[in-house]
Amino acid sequence: MGSTNTIKIRTVTLVDDNAILRVIFSNMIKSFPDFPLQINLFENALDALEYFENKKENLDPSSEIIFVDINMPFMTGWEMMDKLEEFGHDFLNLLNIYIISSSTSRTDREQIQDYPFIDGYILKPIDKLKLYELIRKLNNEA
Repeated sequence: MGSTNTIKIRTVTLVDDNAILRVIFSNMIKSFPDFPLQINLFENALDALEYFENKKENLDPSSEIIFVDINMPFMTGWEMMDKLEEFGHDFLNLLNIYIISSSTSRTDREQIQDYPFIDGYILKPIDKLKLYELIRKLNNEA
């Protein structure tokens, strides 16, 4: 395991309409043992897009991990990806984006290929140890 002396990952954002999952996820992030993380929770993609619109001019490179649910009211995770794509590749390259879903559909997994800026697909329920491992890995790569 690489050195974690340099903290690069600062913020974890979850976009999911499931209130229970948001609470569980928040508790997992707050109890991350290596270094403190800011957490942003959004119950829909529209609010998350507004946050990124306001933040896009001063986003630290690779400092943010985003987890986005596919099936949400108002705007799906895929529709959110379409909107994020409009922000441009320079912005997208600053983010670590993961789709989260309870869907085991091959179609959903294959749809990621339409979005080369998405870093992965994670099945719910989210495993705490795997989440921590991912944060550590991204921090060491940043």
